[in-house]
Amino acid sequence: LKELDEEVKKTKLLFQRRIGEDGKTYTKEEFLIKFHDQQKWQDSKKPEDDDRPKWTIKDFCGPRLGAVVADSFTPQNAKGDTDWQIAFMRTLGRKGSVEMVKGLLQSQDVVTSLANEIFECAKEISAAAAATGEQLNDKFAAEGAYAMSFGTRADYFNGLEVRIGAPNPLVLDTMITEHCDCADSTAAWTTGCYGIETTARTEWLLVAGEIIEELRDWTVELQAQNPQASGRPDEVPEQDWNAWQAVRTKLEQQDKERPPEWPKETIHGTHGRTESRSRGFLKELAAINNRLRDLGEKTLLIEEALGLRLFTGPLFEKYNAVNRGGSLSGIKNPFMEQRFHQLCGEKGQENRFTTTIYVITSGLVKASKLSKVGTVFRGISGGIFPVR
Repeated sequence: LKELDEEVKKTKLLFQRRIGEDGKTYTKEEFLIKFHDQQKWQDSKKPEDDDRPKWTIKDFCGPRLGAVVADSFTPQNAKGDTDWQIAFMRTLGRKGSVEMVKGLLQSQDVVTSLANEIFECAKEISAAAAATGEQLNDKFAAEGAYAMSFGTRADYFNGLEVRIGAPNPLVLDTMITEHCDCADSTAAWTTGCYGIETTARTEWLLVAGEIIEELRDWTVELQAQNPQASGRPDEVPEQDWNAWQAVRTKLEQQDKERPPEWPKETIHGTHGRTESRSRGFLKELAAINNRLRDLGEKTLLIEEALGLRLFTGPLFEKYNAVNRGGSLSGIKNPFMEQRFHQLCGEKGQENRFTTTIYVITSGLVKASKLSKVGTVFRGISGGIFPVR
């Protein structure tokens, strides 16, 4: 143990941290690589303690060691049987003793099992690039990650309007303007996910073109099946079908400007949009609306289907940039605000896609009535949590 104690002292020195000239936190090794100055290391400030939870052996190993102990004295015939386990513990509490429990543990050689589990925990920590959440946070910060910001409950309950403004009641006309006639509409950018170089106008024309083709093909298909029929599918109410055709007529005014091809993926291109995007989605929309109608819920408009389809493509980066960094009020994260202006226009010429985002939100809320509740984990690449 004395030999181990000396090694612990040496290892502990590796975790000392100092704040560099750039305001970032470094271990000694990282500091010397960055600044090449031993004296600066000695003179630099230590980071202040914050209220983040501290790593402890108890927190890291405790649950796993507890599971080993509990498993060792649970009778074999009680595993998986909750009633049996409750009955066993009650009986042990009434009729048993400390000596009886010690005997159970000794018979299962719990010390060996605990030693194995403790050693496994130690090996995991020794191999980790950062052993604690705090160290991992600082490691990302030293590598240039940005700090995220917490909002407030008011930010959530105030809704969209105070953050991005009010939508225009001329929904389709405004969506066209937001994608085709704003300062950023023809500004090319390359997406992070698939390396697609595109513009907001290009994406709008391509997805709008799909709406036109879907309605045109469906109409032709119906007339081929029955030339005497009205040309409206039975599963779509007349009012909806007329509204869909009105949208098609509006979109056709720009269709001659539609690009001949979809912008290509330069990474992860094995399932590109040209080959893999869904077809027949308006028939699926009709089926979804009929399910909503059966539940007495509001149905999706074709404009909402258009907005949701746009959101599944490159434009999600612009919409997300608005929501994260383009707020008109409340907390603004500097990194996200900069990203918003990069994607959606310089100050004074910002495009917040306000009506489009309302349309997408409305579509998601309606469609959620058919969703099953589940746990969702959302990661944001390159960001670290703020101190709180």
